[in-house]
Amino acid sequence: MTTLTIFIIGALLSISILYLVRKGKLHGPYATWWLMVAIFAIVLSSFPKIIDWVAFHVGITYPPTLLLVLAVSFILIRMLTMDLALSRKEQKIRRLTQRLAMLEAGLDASNTEDPTNKAD
Repeated sequence: MTTLTIFIIGALLSISILYLVRKGKLHGPYATWWLMVAIFAIVLSSFPKIIDWVAFHVGITYPPTLLLVLAVSFILIRMLTMDLALSRKEQKIRRLTQRLAMLEAGLDASNTEDPTNKAD
């Protein structure tokens, strides 16, 4: 029953991701990440012995622990990539704001120097 539930969750997640991409609400790298999570859930629900096999070869005696370690690891990686993307966007916004301020200052300077410009 658990594998069926995980399979349904993975299928619903993948359908939701594709719907959000189609509507333009979710873009490339973010959609790819979530589709990988959905596919991972579907594969694990279809072949639950994979976790037992990997856990045995890694040396983990209780296989569900491997799932928790992988989940926490992926969450941490996702948080790091989100922070990197946020930092890049903040830097880009800062540079655009500075360029806009310089352009506005240039326009203000050219308007005050133009003798044909009559201020009301």
